[in-house]
Amino acid sequence: MKINRLIHLSGSLTLALALIFAVSVRAAGVVAETPAKAVEALRGVHRIVFLGDSITQGGDYVTDVECWLLAHGIQVEVLNLGLSSETASDLTVEENAGHLKKHGFGRPFVSERLERALAATKPDLLFVCYGMNDGGSLPPDAAGTKRFAAAVTHLRTAAAKAGVKRIVICTPPVQDAKGNSKMNYHDENLTRYTAWLLSKRADGWDIVDIHTPMRRALDDGRAKDPAFQFAKDGVHPGREGHWLMASEILSQFFGAKLDGVAAAEGLFPAHGAEIRKLVRERMVLRFNSWMTQIGHKRSGVAGAPGAKPGLPMAEANAKAADIAKQIQLLIIGGKP
Repeated sequence: MKINRLIHLSGSLTLALALIFAVSVRAAGVVAETPAKAVEALRGVHRIVFLGDSITQGGDYVTDVECWLLAHGIQVEVLNLGLSSETASDLTVEENAGHLKKHGFGRPFVSERLERALAATKPDLLFVCYGMNDGGSLPPDAAGTKRFAAAVTHLRTAAAKAGVKRIVICTPPVQDAKGNSKMNYHDENLTRYTAWLLSKRADGWDIVDIHTPMRRALDDGRAKDPAFQFAKDGVHPGREGHWLMASEILSQFFGAKLDGVAAAEGLFPAHGAEIRKLVRERMVLRFNSWMTQIGHKRSGVAGAPGAKPGLPMAEANAKAADIAKQIQLLIIGGKP
């Protein structure tokens, strides 16, 4: 089944332009087949929000997910609200001391900004991806896993109370540094968190498993090349790792068929690199504006005290609408 309408109008884009775009992409045959699972998952969805740590703030996997939506003619607003250094768990002073000494600020906790973020953005669909920073900060035992579980449960409950229609929790990526005993327990923590999250499927939770496929791909890569890594620093995946993350979200939650697609640019018949660059530009624009409005305590990021603020919301929305027009022209084969 092909999407024959726009699910949502983005920013200040006029109805006339949106209808022209919808007709044009159908006539050009560039809108890909949309899985029934995605149509159902996006019914009534106008805004998708991603919460997470620096991997989410980095945003390549979020950009890739949005590119897939656009390649299917689906116009929903996607907001990346990931925050570098953030944990799902509230750490003790002792647990945060190392980060404070090394970086001059302690790790922020999502609990500090969660209520404001949900109240401001009012997401219909929420994706959550934590664990990397928790895994390196919490005790490497059942007690640490219990604290992570309690934090994620609290987040999910708070989101439901805030009116989020559907909450999807992602298992964390792998920690793939080599030759470091601390990092070994770090990934062991992530494996424990993943096992607990997967167990919650029995309770009706929406869980996308990123960790297990990434671990499998990492092991396969190292079997061919012992030096293979998704993340050069052991934590932050490059584009290949982010595309794997996006692929698991797209295939597990939206039912996407991605055989033969090696990167988001390949989702489009033409202008893929240009489209993805614009999608990312719009993501960063929105990120800085929304984070400034919401506020947080992570030094050096828009919205923190003393950090460079993002654009006022009205100005950011206007620029986002202009970028949307450029994206749409490229999708139907024109030039912005």
